[in-house]
Amino acid sequence: AIALTLDGESLGYGELNRRANRLAHRLLALGVKPDDRVAICVERSFEMVVGLLGILKAGAAYVPLDPVYPADRLAYMLADSAPVALLAGTGLELPWLDAPTLPLLRLDADTLADQPVDNPALPTLAPNHLAYVIYTSGSTGQPKGVMVEHGQMARLFGATEALFGFDHDDVWTLFHSFAFDFSVWELWGALAYGGRLVLVPALTARTPGEFYALLCRERVTVLNQTPSAFRALIAAQDANEHALRTVIFG
Repeated sequence: AIALTLDGESLGYGELNRRANRLAHRLLALGVKPDDRVAICVERSFEMVVGLLGILKAGAAYVPLDPVYPADRLAYMLADSAPVALLAGTGLELPWLDAPTLPLLRLDADTLADQPVDNPALPTLAPNHLAYVIYTSGSTGQPKGVMVEHGQMARLFGATEALFGFDHDDVWTLFHSFAFDFSVWELWGALAYGGRLVLVPALTARTPGEFYALLCRERVTVLNQTPSAFRALIAAQDANEHALRTVIFG
């Protein structure tokens, strides 16, 4: 089944799992253990999802660093979260990185090609183990890292399952930055139910007309937006009508 779609390309669940397993084995070889943080700085891509899933498969927690953020903010979050490793997208420049002793892994296929593709054996993980650390906007001072556990992530979907009845036929969008907490719902909701996740290109996300066309083309059924964004989409509608089965207001 197709797990991810981006710009006309797709990635199946089997290949996604194999790539994430390679990364998880590499992280485990570095000595990563439960409650360790692994930072990840990558543009919106299949690599991004592979990186996040691979970190979780290694038993660690991910710390997303959006490369479009200011360099000072990225450097601060990296220092404050004290990760044991940093994952970076292929060819992505990191001028703000000032941690020469921090292991840096590139998320390209060649770097991980020698790693096993089977699911890694992990130490026992409990619901109170850390899943991710996402930072606040910092509008009232320095950004603050919010630590969220696996049990809290699972509760999010368990509490809403009866309301929406998501399943493998649903098509979701990853519209928001992976360094913004709404992405947790978009990303893991799609994968947890076996649906298809459409990664929205950054430029498309800023252009309501193009975004609306993408929703129609991909037959999206689950859309997560704020009321103001919905108003922009309504204004962009044309004769290509497409009804969303489920709408979640952020």
